[in-house]
Amino acid sequence: MEQTHIEQNMTRLSKVVKEAYLPVFKNGLGTEPSALLGKIKKVALTSQKIVAAAPFGLSGGFGFGQEGQPTPIAGNINYERFEVSPKDMYVNLAISQKAIKLASGAGSIVDALDAEIKGAYETAKWNVGRALFGNGSGVLANVDAQSEASATLTVDSVKNIKEGLFVDVYATGGTAPVLSTKRVVSVNRTADSSGKYTVTIDSAPTTKLAAGFITVQGSYNREITGLNAIYDDSITSLYGVSKSANQAIKPIKVTAPSGNITDSLITNVLRRARNEKGSEIDTILCGDTAYDEYVDYLRSNNYRVETATRELEGGFQSIVFKFGNKVVDIVNESFVPADKMWGVDSTMLELHSMDWFFSEVNGSGIFNLMESTSVYRALLVSYGDLICKHPGGCVEINGIAA
Repeated sequence: MEQTHIEQNMTRLSKVVKEAYLPVFKNGLGTEPSALLGKIKKVALTSQKIVAAAPFGLSGGFGFGQEGQPTPIAGNINYERFEVSPKDMYVNLAISQKAIKLASGAGSIVDALDAEIKGAYETAKWNVGRALFGNGSGVLANVDAQSEASATLTVDSVKNIKEGLFVDVYATGGTAPVLSTKRVVSVNRTADSSGKYTVTIDSAPTTKLAAGFITVQGSYNREITGLNAIYDDSITSLYGVSKSANQAIKPIKVTAPSGNITDSLITNVLRRARNEKGSEIDTILCGDTAYDEYVDYLRSNNYRVETATRELEGGFQSIVFKFGNKVVDIVNESFVPADKMWGVDSTMLELHSMDWFFSEVNGSGIFNLMESTSVYRALLVSYGDLICKHPGGCVEINGIAA
């Protein structure tokens, strides 16, 4: 009778989660992680390879001439063939057997899982938003060498780290983690005198750690190809194409003079993108310092930011910037490096993905008892990747300082 009660509750729970919560995951994760995400094209994933033909330059088939002389020869537009493999994305939902056993009906079952579902959604939203602006490596921060074995790690940044994450720690140059699936217990977000931060994990290593880096559990070099793969010079190949051998795919980069950001500097960079690369930038993504400095610049010039905004999909607000006959949205994206602005043509970005779905094994439902535990787990899954069809048309303004 007891097992029947649990099975009945699990059946109810599966039905509620699939019908009431899954649509929220599907819709919300397509817009809420980032202001950019709501602007870019979503393409249904249909194969094991994501391919894009990226045109660059002119066709070459133009020329002036004279009557009786040969007309210009025909010329095709040059293309680069981009190719990436879809990445696997997973979100866990968990509920204990005790909670299921004590639940008296459908309402109490949902109450028992509601906090877990909301937490899983927030975790997925945060990680999708973070990875969207990463470089695909999954590195969250660099870790200093330890003088003695300790659960407290000294890192160079905590922007990409939150309490509750399960992480792996690698030694520099390592291909296998020296610490695996450790949970972040606390994060000290106040830098010390050397500009370093501390992160505490749930257990100390058995020996002191060498210098290295942190990733989300199991994710090293497995994350989606985020925008920083375009801008990061340490990433030498983009979508299977060498950057050094194909200068046309490298973005335009400029440094803000004396750290100052102005409308004229933004206009100059947008003009270069249009004239040199044929790119129509429609979105500028600002790191925290860059965005704050731009807002301060506008206000110092008696420009009311509040009256020059518009709402984007997902409820985000952008500052409207006029360039020629186009409107460019300027938005704050905290996962962009703090001192930088990244300009993109959102029409050149495509997210190829499969709708989130629950993994079901042998028709046994979405919840399965985890081995050697009294916890039931449901696994949400999606596959996909981000691709930019004109990476050379992107721009970066860096060195913006407070």
